[in-house]
Amino acid sequence: MKKLTLKNTLLATILLSATHSAFASDDVFQVAIIKGAIGTEEITKGKLESGIKKLTENEKSQDFYANKMNLCVAYLQSNVTHSDKSETACTDAIDSLESAKRQSTKVRYLTSLNYSNRGVARFRKNQLTAALEDFELAVNINDNAITAGNLQKLKQLLPINQIENSTELSD
Repeated sequence: MKKLTLKNTLLATILLSATHSAFASDDVFQVAIIKGAIGTEEITKGKLESGIKKLTENEKSQDFYANKMNLCVAYLQSNVTHSDKSETACTDAIDSLESAKRQSTKVRYLTSLNYSNRGVARFRKNQLTAALEDFELAVNINDNAITAGNLQKLKQLLPINQIENSTELSD
């Protein structure tokens, strides 16, 4: 049953990108949510608490992946009381996709967007090395406008020696 639901969610998924603007220094990052899923309308209209409430009430929904991806973004865009929850929700979305046996182009694309979303969450927590690793992994999985843009923007914000050290560790 879960496989069928994930497959249907992936087939019906249309992604939106929204500028993340909680802090002046990171308003350049983009995050992705699933259009048409629970809470999407509230999140895009800035009614974050309402969106979060809908998403958390439906945690056992068959659209687990869509709920976690949208919850990640809602937490990212909400006030400080929810900011620590965003990384966990992003990781849950990543885990649900990586458990899919068939890694189609669509699954890789969505996985890359979730790593990018988690990179934004980690940046907000000042975990710069972890954020850089997530953005680099996102681009390696699927080099798209959102992931590539976020990686480029982070590199512009980080000191050059921090980027070189991360690259050496990943080689």
